[in-house]
Formats: sequence, C-alpha cells, structure tokens
Amino acid sequence: MNSPVGPLRPIVQVGPVGTAVPHLHLYDQALQRHLLQCAKARGRWFGLALFAERARGLVLPRLATTAALSAITLGLFAHWL
Repeated sequence: MNSPVGPLRPIVQVGPVGTAVPHLHLYDQALQRHLLQCAKARGRWFGLALFAERARGLVLPRLATTAALSAITLGLFAHWL
C-alpha cells in the first residue's frame, strides 16, 4: 500500500561494508511497527478529518455563541440579497 510519503516497507539498517550490523532491539521493532501503523492511518481523507476535528474543537465549547453569530450572519446575508 502506498502512502503520501511513499511505499510502506520495513526500515533496514545498513552499515559500512565489512561490519556487522546488530539486530534491532525490541523497542526499535515496536517503534517501527507503530510508525508503519501511523503512516497507514494517514489515508486519503486524513486532511479533511483533521480539519473537522479542529473545527469541532473550536465550535463545540462555544456552541451558543457560534449559533448566535451564524444566525446574525445569515440574517445580514439574507437582508443584503
């Protein structure tokens, strides 16, 4: 599966020629799996979902104020037409 940053594949450690590269530690493998899951979660609609989450965070705590401002704006726009 391809993501916006490129194809998803495991990270391979590369060392200088003739040297032994130690195996990944368990924490490194867990981090690698987590990063792959995060990259897969960033799908086609990720930007829209992020915008909706931010808009909800702004509007919901101020629901009454947002509704009042929306009604005033709609009323002024209707009057202008």
